This record gives sequence, C-alpha cells and structure tokens, in this order.
Amino acid sequence: MIFLAPVVGYLIGSLPTANGLARLWGANLRSDGSGNPGAANAHRTGGFTLAAVVLLVEIGKGLLAVVVGLSMAGDLGGILAGIGAAAGNVYNVWYGFDGGKGLGISSGVVIGLWPTAYPVFLAVLITVILITRASGIATLVTLATVVVLSFLWPAMEWEMAWGIDEVELLPLLGIGLTLVLMQKHLFDARNPLRRPSRP
Repeated sequence: MIFLAPVVGYLIGSLPTANGLARLWGANLRSDGSGNPGAANAHRTGGFTLAAVVLLVEIGKGLLAVVVGLSMAGDLGGILAGIGAAAGNVYNVWYGFDGGKGLGISSGVVIGLWPTAYPVFLAVLITVILITRASGIATLVTLATVVVLSFLWPAMEWEMAWGIDEVELLPLLGIGLTLVLMQKHLFDARNPLRRPSRP
C-alpha cells in the first residue's frame, strides 16, 4: 500500500477543481489573467470570493490526500500522499503536466501532517512578501525555512499537536515539497513580470 499512497495523492491533487469553480464565476483560469489555475489568479479574474473558495478547496484536497495516505500506510504514507498531491497540482496530467503553483494544496498537507509549524511558514511568507513585494522570492525563502525546520523540529523535540508521530520523517516532507514547488517559484523570482509558457 505504501507505493500506492503517492499515486492516490497525485490523483487527488490533480483534480482540476480551481478552473471548474472559476467556470461557475464565468472565468477561465487557464486563459484569463496569468493563466495559472490558483487562488491568486482566481482573485485577479473572479474576485475575493472565488479566490477564497479556490484556496479552501485546494487546502481541503491537501488534507484529503494526507488522510487517505495515513489510512493506507501510516505516517510515511501520509507524507508520500501529501507530496504526491502537491505534484498533482503543479504537474497536472489534465493540463499537459502543467498546473498551479502548489501553495494552497501544500498548506493543506502541512496543516494535516505538521500543524504547529504552519503558522511559522505563513508568517515567513507574508513577511517576505511585504518586504520584497515578490511572491516568488517569498515562496523560496519559505521553502528554505521548511527544509531547515524539518531537521530542527525532531532534533529539538518541538510540539507536533495532531501531526505525525514519526517526526524523524519531517525532512522527507520538507525536501519533497520543496523539490516539487521550487521550479515554478524560481521562474517567478527570476521573471516576475513574465507569464510562464505551457506545453
């Protein structure tokens, strides 16, 4: 079952819910705005309500993938399903292996597996955005923070709340999510005004 966890996570993450929701608002996230099927472009093309709904659904998909993975193969299954869900969002089979930027669904994954660290990551993201006005740079700094804390957390035996019990697996989660999300945010950091090309 452990080998199926990332596959199931990927399938959950790849569900094209964002653009489906946008169609109800009369928008098409793949052709309007930046072309990115995520909450930021949903706000740009459909307003705050659409963006909030898209974000909540993406967080829910991340949580769902984690719950399914945990039920299939314990903590390792939850982590692999969560990474798979992020990959399904970013490299979406329904969009020619292109897709969103993975922040919303990764939020759901972290909330499900590592909840006490999520406020730290959110604070870092918001602070760097306010300082630099660049979401790509802010995300890369946040991902670096995720990796560093994934090693520190088990070493310092910090609180996990309802997260995983096998805290020594946190580096797998931190590195896995970073590798999945990094490429698109590197592009954003280097080319803040350019629209990414899609196949």
